[in-house]
Amino acid sequence: MENVPMKAIFSMIAFALIMMSAPLMAQSEGGQYKSEYVFTTKACPSGFDSYYMASYFFDESQAFTMRSFPICEVDGMIKSLKINPSGSSYAILSQKKDVKKVSVYDFHGVDVLLKSYKKLVNPSAIAYTPNAKNFLISTENQILVYDARTYEPIVNIPTAFTANYMAVSPNSYFLAASACDSSLSVWNYESKNLRTTLQKDSKVNAFSFSDDSKSMAVVTADGVLSIYDTQHFTLQGTYGELGEAKHCDFHPSGKYVSVLTSQDSIVIVNLLDNKDRLSFTNENGGITETIFIEGADNQVFLVYNNYLSIVYKLMTSLVPYYKQLISDQVDKNMAEWLKQMPNESMEAYSLRVNDESREQQMRLFEQEISTQLAENMVQMSEVSLGNYSTESNMLAVNFDNMPSIYLAVPNEEVTDFMDPGNLEFRNAKYGITEDDKFELIYAEVYNKSTGKSYTYDNTEKRDVEFLVSEEEFVPLELVQQTNMQEVMLQEIKTAVIETAKERNVISDHTNISVNTDIKTDVDAEGNNIRNYSIELSYEVEVGFSAKEDFAPGKYKVEDSGAAMSMLSIMKEAFEGEFSKYIKEGKKLILHITGMADSMPIHGKIAYDGCYGELEKEPMYKGNELSNITLTKKGGITQNEQLAMLRALGVGQYITNNIKGVSDMDVDYKYHIELSKGKGGEYRRISVSMIFVDAL
Repeated sequence: MENVPMKAIFSMIAFALIMMSAPLMAQSEGGQYKSEYVFTTKACPSGFDSYYMASYFFDESQAFTMRSFPICEVDGMIKSLKINPSGSSYAILSQKKDVKKVSVYDFHGVDVLLKSYKKLVNPSAIAYTPNAKNFLISTENQILVYDARTYEPIVNIPTAFTANYMAVSPNSYFLAASACDSSLSVWNYESKNLRTTLQKDSKVNAFSFSDDSKSMAVVTADGVLSIYDTQHFTLQGTYGELGEAKHCDFHPSGKYVSVLTSQDSIVIVNLLDNKDRLSFTNENGGITETIFIEGADNQVFLVYNNYLSIVYKLMTSLVPYYKQLISDQVDKNMAEWLKQMPNESMEAYSLRVNDESREQQMRLFEQEISTQLAENMVQMSEVSLGNYSTESNMLAVNFDNMPSIYLAVPNEEVTDFMDPGNLEFRNAKYGITEDDKFELIYAEVYNKSTGKSYTYDNTEKRDVEFLVSEEEFVPLELVQQTNMQEVMLQEIKTAVIETAKERNVISDHTNISVNTDIKTDVDAEGNNIRNYSIELSYEVEVGFSAKEDFAPGKYKVEDSGAAMSMLSIMKEAFEGEFSKYIKEGKKLILHITGMADSMPIHGKIAYDGCYGELEKEPMYKGNELSNITLTKKGGITQNEQLAMLRALGVGQYITNNIKGVSDMDVDYKYHIELSKGKGGEYRRISVSMIFVDAL
């Protein structure tokens, strides 16, 4: 290593140990999950931030890892610490007497200062955008926006106050800020225009956005949690009796919000059922904030600081957000059902797919998925019999784990229902209620004492939960249009593949997939829009990849016949029918995934700089934001660098070869995937192009 101080090496080793242990920390011996992990600290954490599963805290003038290794010391008192979401750096707001300053440090070193903002007028809050592109500093009557890598100024956002608290939504659509008085302002972060100002009845203590950016939680000093939708910023619900309500954070599912009610107590609120609250206390006190983070195996932890410790509490008692799970799966199933089947004529497709059949199919999918998730709850229920209406001839049948049902029973047969143990519920189907609980919507109720059956059927009477408002519903003609375009894309694919085979570029052992879709969305101004997406990917069978795809150590897109064939399909498509989606200034989100196998790199692979030099470049490792460095001098020493280069090659090809893309507002999102297997079949690329507000 070149001129690296010993303390920096020590810090990097400590960091590596924490990060290596992080995915496993949720498991104890025998693979069982512990309910709580307490990391004792040598100093009292007065604030903290997290990256992946590791937390970093500050106390007085020093910042530490959660293992209490010091990472920096400032001249004065630390007021705030924020970690760059890509893990490349962290920022500290500090104060000495009446003077405040902001400093940015290297995340992998000790006291390695990258940038110091010394001449700011009263800096009062700091934040990173979730995509790691921008760094924000609040000063007197303005919010300063900087490039998070170069630290150069980009724009100033004027404010009518000096913000002491800021938050940016995960999709970077919204910037919320407050002076910790009774008002909260929200900007369209894309245009930097003020969207709204919310007036509260009490001092705003904190706020946060849900992971899907559709909701915003606000807690105020009167002990009230308020939930707003982010399309129109209308109030969706309030939840009171939450003590001092000092801090809040959304559970990843969006169903729950944690609220710090005092320095030693936290309440988790079910937003769909206000009566469902989980409360716990920590008698040590000293809690200043609480956040949810996801760990290994999708386990969710509630993390908070308290006196001389950082606590990770596993949230096993929280019930999944079933409505969202069902909705997501219904969407996936409907996307397949709405496609025109192979060899299905347009006439046959029009008969099969219409507004009425689509509604019926959505209902069937919802019932099918709900029933699978419910796992036949009626068999696990304690059944009792309730009142009987002589006017409607309806008998109430009660369950201890679901809402009651009302069974049509003739008056003369009521006496047959003396023992609920005689009832069998056959062919049960389930739905989901507004408060996210399962309910029985269909069952054939067999009375063993008489041999008679009674049918309970509420499948048609209830609303279809996931048939949303007209604004969110994709018109059938647009669905049919995208299906026709996918057929065109398949025809282009067939022609390109045949040409590539004739030139011996690929063979029948390379399989290229194309897919189109249309999704409803909401833009940063709250307008309903429709996005059009095109996805392309390929697979090469084992034993043929080294010839038809990337050979070991190769990364240039021209090195892969399969990759070039896939991109040729894209190029030809956008020279024809699909060119209408390429419009100057319109937004295009490009998700490009590069993959690499686990074959070790011995020594160093030369890199000629064809895709530029990267210094802590943000990218996604799976779904987690990270960063990567790659230079001509350093060369290629890791498989993740090969994966990134393969993705960059695709990005460069699209920019250079598809006419008009360079004139669009393109958001490049690079993803890398590392396989545990070895072989060329794991060295692939895929592309997802999302044309925002295209239809």
